[in-house]
Amino acid sequence: MKILFLTPAYPPFPGGGERYVAALAAELAQRGHEVTAVTSAATLEKTLWQGTPDRQPTTHVENRVTVIRCPLRPFPGGRPALMAWRKTMVVISMLPGSTTAVLSHMAHHIPPIHHLETTLRALTGPFDVVHGFNISWEWPLLAGWQFARQQHLPYVVTPFAHLGTGHDRVTRNSTMRHQLRLLSDADRVLGLTDIEKNGLVAWGVAPDRLDVIGSGLDPLPNGTTLPPLLAQYQVQPPYVLFVGRASFEKGAIDAARAVSALRQQGTAVTLLFIGQTSPEFDRFYARLAANERAGIRLLGILSDADKHGLLAGAAALLLPSRTDSFGIVLLEAWAHSVPVIAARAGGLPGVVDDGQNGLLVEFGDVPGLSQAIHQLLADEPLRRRLGEHGRIKTNTTYTWTAVADRVLANYEIARKPLSVTRNP
Repeated sequence: MKILFLTPAYPPFPGGGERYVAALAAELAQRGHEVTAVTSAATLEKTLWQGTPDRQPTTHVENRVTVIRCPLRPFPGGRPALMAWRKTMVVISMLPGSTTAVLSHMAHHIPPIHHLETTLRALTGPFDVVHGFNISWEWPLLAGWQFARQQHLPYVVTPFAHLGTGHDRVTRNSTMRHQLRLLSDADRVLGLTDIEKNGLVAWGVAPDRLDVIGSGLDPLPNGTTLPPLLAQYQVQPPYVLFVGRASFEKGAIDAARAVSALRQQGTAVTLLFIGQTSPEFDRFYARLAANERAGIRLLGILSDADKHGLLAGAAALLLPSRTDSFGIVLLEAWAHSVPVIAARAGGLPGVVDDGQNGLLVEFGDVPGLSQAIHQLLADEPLRRRLGEHGRIKTNTTYTWTAVADRVLANYEIARKPLSVTRNP
């Protein structure tokens, strides 16, 4: 098949969703399918509103996948203005009357990808299916939907829907009227967990167009052994890890507060952050006393080898987030038989089995998170049991081979002639 992917960002952009798209594209290309991925030139989150130096789209081949990267315009006013724009969209979506057209127009800036529509028009076809990803930055999804309908092609969506705790701000960011209209019109909507699927059904997406495809784990890199890494980063065990964007919604501030509370109570533990930080986390960290910072280490973006090396020696992985539809980093921790502590929010409870391969706490429950960390630190047999069960689950359930099989099956369903013609 000839397959077109649309996604707001693509590796080396650091993010679980971006790695998901690239891994799936590579698996499909390896099977002989011709995959083209149209995306932005973003390399870090801040470039989504700061813009990129590129002025024209660039094309190259990665892992047999043709990747077309379009430039990003700076958003006037930067991140604060972009967040205000997004909040305005949420408010408009809640107003009475028909607001879908206005919202769709405003979504052209989420993110402000330049030349996206002209790039799609210039593609050589015909494609067999169009597949869009990530409804939180939905302009590529909308552009792909319009392109698919204009070309009379089946349209498949993997939304990575951030449904939060059900009716919070995170959920509203993924369930605005224009987003729900797109999901309702798509030929197939592919969730990562049963929780995401059920949440989308509750928001009006037809169950017969939904399927659960899960996620996979990339092959582990050959990395440095742990002792040199501990010396390089000046880390003394025991430590717990947070991998991903350090933000409030991801639970990073809660994780830092939980570890600080444990250290004040005399528990010797260090929290290592791997990944980008956010402005709100930077402000939080700047207010910490020197002794508090000693127990909360910011390592930045590391190589996969170093990340996995430190994961292998961690007492636990922390992901107390309400904005994860799956959390591929959970699989990475389990690959090393490391237990996880996650929030009972978003899609995470559909991945982590509480008490079997990890522990679940309520989002925002800092005392509960502290207690869960302390429980694992104090009980080595429990750590080993949870981590080993996670490793077994990863090896038997979460492979890119299985994900690609399910995706291809959904493509075949989407390609069946439709009895109703839909227009965006």
